[in-house]
Amino acid sequence: MKPAPASGAMQAEPSDQARADAEALAERVRHILERVNWPAHPGTLIETAERSGASRDVIDSLRRLPDEAFGSFYEVSASIIAAQLRAHTPR
Repeated sequence: MKPAPASGAMQAEPSDQARADAEALAERVRHILERVNWPAHPGTLIETAERSGASRDVIDSLRRLPDEAFGSFYEVSASIIAAQLRAHTPR
């Protein structure tokens, strides 16, 4: 059993399905961004995705990225997965 956070409230964890969905989205993004030169800013990633005919969920996930340079796809993937899991974590 995990200890309770200092506030005393238990924080729910995202479901296995939410994690699988987030990882699948990151994989679709990876496929679209295969030819990007790194580092890259979100604007470049969005333009690449739009030119490649990416699906709306891929483009939307890129639009939610923080406005900073990403050094690799791994950094983009980590940000996308974290955002998706936050969005699907019960409060």
